Amino acid sequence: MEKRVEEIYGDVLEAAREGEERCFKGERWKGHAILIIVDAALDSIGLNYFQIVVPRVRRFYQDYVQTGQIATLEDLSKLTAEDSRLRGIMNNGRCWKAATNICKELVKIKERNHLGSDFAALRFWAERANHEGWRDDPIGKIPGVGLITFQYLRMQAGVDTTMPDKIVKREVERNFGVKAKSDLEFIEKMGEFSRETGYSQTILCWAIWLKESDMKRPDWEHID
Repeated sequence: MEKRVEEIYGDVLEAAREGEERCFKGERWKGHAILIIVDAALDSIGLNYFQIVVPRVRRFYQDYVQTGQIATLEDLSKLTAEDSRLRGIMNNGRCWKAATNICKELVKIKERNHLGSDFAALRFWAERANHEGWRDDPIGKIPGVGLITFQYLRMQAGVDTTMPDKIVKREVERNFGVKAKSDLEFIEKMGEFSRETGYSQTILCWAIWLKESDMKRPDWEHID
């Protein structure tokens, strides 16, 4: 199976490995937890990731994080989904309600556990969350945060797991025969597949997304 992965995804594995390393090292979006949350919130409404989500996260960074207007989880947690600055990035109340509510929960985690940074709070949550009990998780209960977004957040915070989106499920079934009756079962089977191939679940997901989007460069999320 390892050779099969390399045959199919060899041209994007370098870029996928870059994505994997950023996740594991806490360097997605240069470690800005607020950008990871904005990324996940925008991605949750079905937008094209590389063409729409990434440019708008960059814009959020340039307009609000760099200027200090909305630079922390606490800053974003205090805004409403109707804030004109947020609506200027994406005119969708659902995604911003999810983003602000995620931030509220992470701020509580940060304060309750005396954590030193926003990213530390995100990783603290991600490492202790469990996909099997996601519906009972404080972040999993937030409207707009389904299992896919729940898993995506955990992946971006450095947990080696799988986001059971339709692209990943379609490709691993078509190319490797991995089938499951539910998304929860699919996550478990991807763990098994990862161990079989020697590739992390994270790099496998990135390789599939990159191949699907015809992206071969590792600098898709570059910010100054």
